[in-house]
Amino acid sequence: MAAEIFPKTQREATMARGLQRAWMRGISSSMNWHEVMDECALEMDRVIARELRADPAKLDLAVAWIQRFLDDADYSDQNKDALAEWMEILRQGLPRVLEALADESDEGQRMRQSSPFAVLMPQDERLRILAKYEARRPRTHPAGV
Repeated sequence: MAAEIFPKTQREATMARGLQRAWMRGISSSMNWHEVMDECALEMDRVIARELRADPAKLDLAVAWIQRFLDDADYSDQNKDALAEWMEILRQGLPRVLEALADESDEGQRMRQSSPFAVLMPQDERLRILAKYEARRPRTHPAGV
């Protein structure tokens, strides 16, 4: 009876090892790296929202950052379009910015890919969050190999 719990084929054994590795990393086998990075970006946006609630004047730093790149002739039009979207949100005021930062929809994910708020992120928290999510990165080889 005990033998029934062990994989019967090489394929089953390989699948079991893969699921075990995924479980040990704390990531479901169905979650891909892009989904993990979306979670990471959302967590960072929550920190940024907290920073903005504490000091709304920090919005000016994001506006200046965006303007610098919009004025740069070498910056790509595609990136300028994304930053122009953020500039429009910033012009609508803090409540709209906080709404955009908390947006968990596909649109929110898309906007996070061009976020102008890194300048507001406390570096110690940024590094902590990055380390947390890097530990969840799927690996094709064991670390150090």
